[in-house]
Amino acid sequence: MKVAILASAHSASSARLIMSHLEAAGHDTIGVQFNESWRTESRARIDAMLAGASHLLFTIEGPETEAAWFAYIVGLARGRAQPIAIYPVATGWSAPAWVQDVTRFDTLEAMVGYYQTERIEWTTKEERRSAKATLLELGISWHAESLAQCVRDGDTKAVDLFVRSGFPPDVRDKSGVPMLCLAARSRHHSIVELLLERGADINAQSDDRGYSALLDAAQQGDDTLLHFLLDRGADPDAHSKDGQTALILAVGRTDIPMVAMLLDHGADPDVSDKLGLSARKYASLFKNPDIVALFDATR
Repeated sequence: MKVAILASAHSASSARLIMSHLEAAGHDTIGVQFNESWRTESRARIDAMLAGASHLLFTIEGPETEAAWFAYIVGLARGRAQPIAIYPVATGWSAPAWVQDVTRFDTLEAMVGYYQTERIEWTTKEERRSAKATLLELGISWHAESLAQCVRDGDTKAVDLFVRSGFPPDVRDKSGVPMLCLAARSRHHSIVELLLERGADINAQSDDRGYSALLDAAQQGDDTLLHFLLDRGADPDAHSKDGQTALILAVGRTDIPMVAMLLDHGADPDVSDKLGLSARKYASLFKNPDIVALFDATR
């Protein structure tokens, strides 16, 4: 973000003071002074003078609002939807009707505070714009199904660009499956970690089976991912639409290390599914003495 401070010869000293305050606050600025010879400047020359400026700030002492250069630059900025603001140096200055909608500062503190907030918003917008442009340059369409395919493909760079471009990390595919669950089903650990870092709900459940990422990891037999999710607070007793928990799935897989891991993180072996069977009962039904012994140790 760069603020161009525009002034006439009358307000040049005030413009320098404003620039020093903004630069002290960490803002990038440029100063542009207009005098009577501005009319002889070409449009290309004026564009070059303002090149790189994201915001325009007019330093006004009074006569500038009647000057042609002021009206010209305001009109130019409005046409570009470029943010403009006015700092009137003279006390009691009244804005003419045609610029009454423009942001006005009456103190240096108000001006600096405004641009501090504006920088945060501008940086966010610029990051989103840049990320979206990069996706398009890579030939990737900017919509949810494209993001879902990138998750399935394990394209961590593209997924990161999607999130940076403004897609919420909890967006779902057309079947209602959260991106986090898609990543877990595809065993793409780096994408799971990325989505969680960007604020994805670790316990979000899919519309198809009602699985959370933890249940998907258990279904896949992915002990590493399961441990990762548990360490980050995933609900060990989350259950699917049919009432099955990760522990029930682990028993069904006869995955003793996974069962032990879930128990260590507080999973309840007595939560029943819709058939009325719990992980403990399934272990007995499947006659798996090692898992039964693990459950007995939790009593």
